[in-house]
Amino acid sequence: MQILHKVAVIAKFLNLTDRRVQQLARDGIIPKPEKGKYDLIRCVQKYVHYLQERAYGTGETPSDTYRERARLIKAQADKTEIEVATMRNQLVLLDIVEADWMKQVAACRMKLLALPSKTAFEIAALENPTEIERFLKRTIYEALSELADDNGEIQPAKAKRKKAVDTPARAKRKPVGRPASKAKSGSKRRTRKVED
Repeated sequence: MQILHKVAVIAKFLNLTDRRVQQLARDGIIPKPEKGKYDLIRCVQKYVHYLQERAYGTGETPSDTYRERARLIKAQADKTEIEVATMRNQLVLLDIVEADWMKQVAACRMKLLALPSKTAFEIAALENPTEIERFLKRTIYEALSELADDNGEIQPAKAKRKKAVDTPARAKRKPVGRPASKAKSGSKRRTRKVED
């Protein structure tokens, strides 16, 4: 034989509000009322079973609105934290990082591939291996500092680069070609070609 009680009695017995008891009944956690009244024994049994499942994590009820609401609030808070961190420039998108990294690699590759053609004639003017080594180190360090300064943007060589490179070549300058005194004086065409 069932003993039926009003929602207020069930709420007081389970230490809940009337509204929460009605919500539990709607969600199927406790039995639904019959003619506006609840079966006390079945309500207690079902509610205790529900609490045990929640405590031990064995049967997650999809209709648990508190848990779902907590998940929603946490997700919204996480999203807001990410947006704030992005606005403060504490986070960057992976696509931006990849694009910047590829620019840096391309710039580095171009600088390294340009070194032989930039330095070949200047190295040819040097005779001492120590001078050649110093010259190459200086050229490599200059290329690295240019890469560090231009943040991935390829810029033309700076004026200070030209001064540093010309210094060793001037010290041991050797004439190229035949001496000017042996050139044929009667041919203006040849003189022009040599000057070009």
